[in-house]
Amino acid sequence: MLNLISAPLSLPRAHLDPIVSSQDILAVLSLAIRRPLCSEVIAILMDEEQRGIGLLSFDEPHSPTSLVHQLIGLCSTTAITSSVIIASVRPRELWKSDDQSQLKFMRQQFGNAGITMREWIVVSEGAVRLVQN
Repeated sequence: MLNLISAPLSLPRAHLDPIVSSQDILAVLSLAIRRPLCSEVIAILMDEEQRGIGLLSFDEPHSPTSLVHQLIGLCSTTAITSSVIIASVRPRELWKSDDQSQLKFMRQQFGNAGITMREWIVVSEGAVRLVQN
C-alpha cells in the first residue's frame, strides 16, 4: 500500500486544485513523508475551496496536545485556512489504544478555533489507515 504514495501520477496544484479524493490526499502527503519512514506528523492546510495552501511536517511530539495547539497557531497565521488534514507516520504501529480519544480531542480543538479537521490518516510500514469515529 505504501508504494501507492511514493510516486503520485496526479498531484493537485497548490492554491489551484481542490484536494477531494483519497488519492489526492495521498499524493500530497507523498511530497512530505520522509523515507525511510520515521515517526512524524504531517498537516495539509486548505482554504474554503479545499485547495492546498500549506504542507507542514513535524517530528512526532511527546504531547499530542502541544502539536494541536502549535498547528492551530500556524493555521491562524493565514486568514484563509479553513480546514486541515493530519497524517501520523508510525513506522511500526498502525493502531494505538487512544486513537479514538485523540481524534475526538483534535476535532474539538480545531473546531473551537474555527478550523475543520477533515481527516486523520495513519501511515505505517505497508499500510494506510483512516481514523474514524
